[in-house]
Amino acid sequence: MQNPLKYLRNVSTRNCFLIVLVPMFVIAIILRIVFSFIPPPRPDMLFETDGLIESESVLNAQMHTTMPITLPDDLLGSLIYTVGVYTKGTGTLPTGSVTIVLTKNNHRFVELVQRPGIDIKRFMLDYQSYTSTDITLGTADGFFVDIPTNHLPCVDANEKWELPGFCELTRMLVFEKDGVVHTISSDDSRATDGELITLAKDIL
Repeated sequence: MQNPLKYLRNVSTRNCFLIVLVPMFVIAIILRIVFSFIPPPRPDMLFETDGLIESESVLNAQMHTTMPITLPDDLLGSLIYTVGVYTKGTGTLPTGSVTIVLTKNNHRFVELVQRPGIDIKRFMLDYQSYTSTDITLGTADGFFVDIPTNHLPCVDANEKWELPGFCELTRMLVFEKDGVVHTISSDDSRATDGELITLAKDIL
């Protein structure tokens, strides 16, 4: 019987590389094929957290918060896509906060957020390092805030996910009414500053 160690000593360095690399290459191809059948995760249009309740209408959402939900009378041709109520506070969203996503031409038009129990000065402390511009909205004062992006790719309108198209929010109009801080945000391409101001004045 031959000594196996003697055989191993006769294996060249080149053959050793082939013995290691070929199986690794085969495994990589198999994994690539397997992962190609796994769909990517559904992008989140609303900030996902414990206590978020989504509804298709303001009427249904109102049952989950004591704050009266305010909607502009004129939605500027857009439609309500979803309404989220945060029954547990998190980050800059106090308990009872409401997020309303409006869509136009199958893309997110604007995102309206209403935060109860917080004043505008306290809210703006979380954005003091961002570029902001003062603005007068009739009898109320507000701020335009530029939101830094994370350079995430935009999401195309997708039937599989049942999502409209949307990009990162980059522009936010902040104002306060009756002890509730309102923000109206857009991705700076679907809604103009003028449209954000129009929606804000309608709420006020």
